[in-house]
Amino acid sequence: MENVKIVIPSHKRWSSLRTTQVVDNAIICVPENQGEMYRRSNPLVEVVTHPDSVIGLQQKRNWIYKHFGSVFMIDDDISAVRRIYTDRGEPIMMQPKEVYDLIQHSADVTRQMGIYLFGFADTPNPTAYNPMKPVQLTGWVNGCAFGLLAGSGLWWDTNITCNCDYWISALNAYKHRMAYLDMRFYFNQVDTFVARGGQAEHRNLDAEERDFAYLQGVFGSEVITLKKSKNPRHPFQKTLKLPF
Repeated sequence: MENVKIVIPSHKRWSSLRTTQVVDNAIICVPENQGEMYRRSNPLVEVVTHPDSVIGLQQKRNWIYKHFGSVFMIDDDISAVRRIYTDRGEPIMMQPKEVYDLIQHSADVTRQMGIYLFGFADTPNPTAYNPMKPVQLTGWVNGCAFGLLAGSGLWWDTNITCNCDYWISALNAYKHRMAYLDMRFYFNQVDTFVARGGQAEHRNLDAEERDFAYLQGVFGSEVITLKKSKNPRHPFQKTLKLPF
């Protein structure tokens, strides 16, 4: 049974979109003025268009959530989904049908638990995986691949430019406390900061600094903090610290 629609928000990447090769039954969502280019380049994939007046990723996410209801949003630059709990000799890369089933199963578990937001591991490093904690019920949900069930009352603030995952994770924690995180699986992104189109057109250090200040203003400086080990090329890398 399909519990969520799998939707790929995309922008100006009709010829370089990767994610349709990674998961079955995905829908591409793009502005109306790009719909024909996406359909021509992706003839076997359903393309849904939103009005051209919906500009920016946050507005696009709000439109997708309102349009589809229970939905799994996955970025257009996902190259693979990996198992990070495997023993030697076991397959690491998942097949598109397996990824589809994983998403639907996770949505079903989330619904049965009375939770709305769900996601997966934020690192592919198997040494960071704790086999005693394959599932977590609180924390940051990576915005590259996450699900949100209908009726959550959550939304994306259009004042945010680059950090919609911190926004939705913190807002969900405020309203619902729990999220469902399956730490056994990792959605791998490539060329996130350099590829043409997508958020690369808007992501820069000035936007990151504005987002950091805005997130702290909304959720507090004890919840949104800078990472201790700062990258000089990206001094506004953040951490979400929840008090539960």
